[in-house]
Amino acid sequence: MEILQLRYFFESAKNESFAKTAQKYRVPLSSVSASVKRLETELGCSLFDRQSNRIVLNENGKKLQNSLCMIFDELSSVTQNLSPAQAETKEIKISVRALRNEITDHIIEYAALHPQVTFKTFFDFGKTDFENDDIIIGDDPEKYPGYDYFEFSSKRILLVAAKDSPLCGQKLYIKQLWNQPFISMGEHTSTHKMLLAACKNEGFTPNFVVHTNDLQCWNKYIQAGIGIGIGRYNPAGPPNPNIQYLDVVDFIARQTIYVFYKKQSAHGNIKSFLDFLRSKVSY
Repeated sequence: MEILQLRYFFESAKNESFAKTAQKYRVPLSSVSASVKRLETELGCSLFDRQSNRIVLNENGKKLQNSLCMIFDELSSVTQNLSPAQAETKEIKISVRALRNEITDHIIEYAALHPQVTFKTFFDFGKTDFENDDIIIGDDPEKYPGYDYFEFSSKRILLVAAKDSPLCGQKLYIKQLWNQPFISMGEHTSTHKMLLAACKNEGFTPNFVVHTNDLQCWNKYIQAGIGIGIGRYNPAGPPNPNIQYLDVVDFIARQTIYVFYKKQSAHGNIKSFLDFLRSKVSY
């Protein structure tokens, strides 16, 4: 049972609406519904009676709602009495050099829960000065000396192409792609370097016809058949239904992403956000 589950339930109980809760916390409606469903499973009882297009708080839900009124009132009182050091609202400076969409979603979710905290976020792959950053999301510990870190995500990397590409459905080898056009997410990215190294190992340099650091543009170029892309494997499927993973037998790569931070600064709201990111670790 998590505090976020209880807050989602409490807000939904107040309005008898998952949609209004999703709107308040700026998360998908499915996230609220699934979270409350998990809470009901953990408690072993339903909290809402679900009707055609609405939810109605039942007796179990009313009991939990009344208990949470007291708990959240007490929590609010404790928070207000915290010392300034504990309740600081220092701006968090964060450089996001990988997983931009995922990290953006996490920042939005955290900000909804902690509206007093502000972020200054950088998405510049060419950035080299990290001295003033509180947190860095990246993939190479050697780039950030003096920072502590923990592993945040580790995913297999695969090549992708438009679903109607003649390359789809075949068993391929890297050397067979010597004359194919490629789409790059930027020369500074680790995925670009992985592909470059794999091709050079087979005796050729990949023909990058497009360099873009915009994920939506990357998707459109690949979907249009402009070239082959490289991206993280998702068990649910490629990032677009018009894109397919290629079966390249000898391309075996994995990208591990870390959260870097300065130990001496990991207190107050920075520590709080780091703990929040630890709860989102995925593999």
